[in-house]
Amino acid sequence: MATAPTELLLVRHGEADSNRDGRFGGWSPVPLTERGRAQAARAAAELVDRRPVAVVTSDIVRAVETAAPICAALGVTARHEPGLRERSLGVFDGLAFAEAEARYPDLWRRLIARDPDAVPEGGEPAAAVFARVSGAIARIVADHAGQRVVVVTHGLALFHVFSYVCGLGVPSPDAPVFVLVDNASITHVEHRAGDRWRIVTINDTAHLRG
Repeated sequence: MATAPTELLLVRHGEADSNRDGRFGGWSPVPLTERGRAQAARAAAELVDRRPVAVVTSDIVRAVETAAPICAALGVTARHEPGLRERSLGVFDGLAFAEAEARYPDLWRRLIARDPDAVPEGGEPAAAVFARVSGAIARIVADHAGQRVVVVTHGLALFHVFSYVCGLGVPSPDAPVFVLVDNASITHVEHRAGDRWRIVTINDTAHLRG
């Protein structure tokens, strides 16, 4: 009998203050907006019908707040996984984009040009982010083999998940693809025997319409 796949329902957190205000979120403790809370409730209603058995979330506030209505709807307690955190950009975390550009013009230019050596003080290199995010996904798959699990995380962290699932390795400036899914979207991937992955859906936002 074929081994059942391990299914991950990847959810980006709902709209946070940083998304609304054009700020770097990073590891900042920014909460969801009213709209973000409504998005999280919509995601919860959709996920109930898919019958996942567990919820694993980044321990950053906006992800935890997104996971809360999902857990309430499913009757489970979230497991906090620091490996699912967003990329920290150190001194940029919490700054408005315009503010970061004004304070650190050279570093800003290098960062938006995707210079891999442009890491703000206290921030994380891409290789470090990839290592911890891919490690977290590998642990979730190992802990929930053959099960369906909700994973709540962040925009850039999810890009690293895609790079891991597709076998692309650490994202680089010359990477042929960049993926940024919407707030409160659901992406469905399956881990199968032989360490193979299947992408079922990407950036599903049908539950947010209206």
